[in-house]
Amino acid sequence: MRVKVKPLECTGCALCELACGYHWDEAFSMISSSVMLYRGEEKKGYMGVMVKTPEDLFIGRPEGATAMKLGELQKEGASGGASAKPILIREACDLCESAGLEPQCVAICPQEALYLE
Repeated sequence: MRVKVKPLECTGCALCELACGYHWDEAFSMISSSVMLYRGEEKKGYMGVMVKTPEDLFIGRPEGATAMKLGELQKEGASGGASAKPILIREACDLCESAGLEPQCVAICPQEALYLE
């Protein structure tokens, strides 16, 4: 089971990122969140959501969702983009199991853009 993203449903409110950061730091901080919103610099209004897992980085973009192995992102020429680099140093999603809760990013999303599968 993992957190997945429906990118076309996402409004960019960043509540998922805040909830995840709170899970890790017990403070509303995005710095350690396993979930990260990113906005495309080349196109206004373009955004996506990334979720770091122990095995891969799930990337939800308007044109579709993909999962990239963490090792592939670190290879030269991988298309994770510069936005992928900050999330690579963060904790991997543990589905909030360490706190005995349901994934808080999924629970807090007002658009139901994040879900478990």
